[in-house]
Amino acid sequence: MKTTHDRLDLLDTFLRIGDTGSLSKAARLLGTTQPTVSRRLLELERLLGCKLAIRTTASFSLTDEGRSLLAEAHDLTDRWSGLSSRLSGAQSRPEGTLRVIGPSGYGTGFLTDAVTDLRAAHPALRIELTLTDRVVDLAASGAECWVCVGEVRDPGLVSRQLGSMERVLLATPALLKRLGPVTLARLPSLPCVGLLPYVMGSVRLLDKAGRSRIVALDTPIRTDSLLSSYRAILNGAGIGAAAPWMCQDDLQAGRLKRVLPQWWLEPVGIHVALPPGIYRPARVTAFIEALKRRMYALPGFRPAP
Repeated sequence: MKTTHDRLDLLDTFLRIGDTGSLSKAARLLGTTQPTVSRRLLELERLLGCKLAIRTTASFSLTDEGRSLLAEAHDLTDRWSGLSSRLSGAQSRPEGTLRVIGPSGYGTGFLTDAVTDLRAAHPALRIELTLTDRVVDLAASGAECWVCVGEVRDPGLVSRQLGSMERVLLATPALLKRLGPVTLARLPSLPCVGLLPYVMGSVRLLDKAGRSRIVALDTPIRTDSLLSSYRAILNGAGIGAAAPWMCQDDLQAGRLKRVLPQWWLEPVGIHVALPPGIYRPARVTAFIEALKRRMYALPGFRPAP
């Protein structure tokens, strides 16, 4: 089966031939045989459609076309070497522009913390962070990474689960005083703040013993924004859900209280979605590591196994 060599390989072989003035010397430099070098020279001549060298049993010399190519080939291979070094360097060093998409609630918290950590560690890196609670078209957005809550339903993306986030039920003390004791049986009749698509219709509650209950919810206020939902809870609009990292300060200050403290909502998965492909720029890998460091320190976060 005939092998067609890469054009840069053919040029490299020709450079060795032209610089040494000998097929055999070029073969020794390349660690191959003289017949192989001769075949590569013939292949390059066929590719270019011209004679590059005149060779006999007693002599070897370049044609005018060969001497012209020799001068150009040095410049071409030097430029390729520089380009290859820059591109391979981008695979090993976080540089260039990193474009990340993430949810607004997380984006104003630990996601921004991870971005600033990364920028402090790699000053040459530029970062564009877009926040949205909508499903995104990663390819159309031009972003390299999408941090999302819940499952990634686009089969064309590579999804990595970073872990899962606990969620608890909360309300203001004033609302709880007005509502009276909250029980599993009463919860469906009490006003709740809905968070699409995670807190609406009904939710699954879990306890430490592993028991689970599915409870219907009445959500006269619904939003798809985590920040809006949390604001409504603080305003006393209803019982709502939040992750411990988000509500711990308000719990400690007494602005909020746990509702049904022996129960937790089903944890929600946190994923990173990436475009398909086996090569990842170093900036993407570095960002994921920075994000994991921030998330692992959060109360209520369980790293993926």
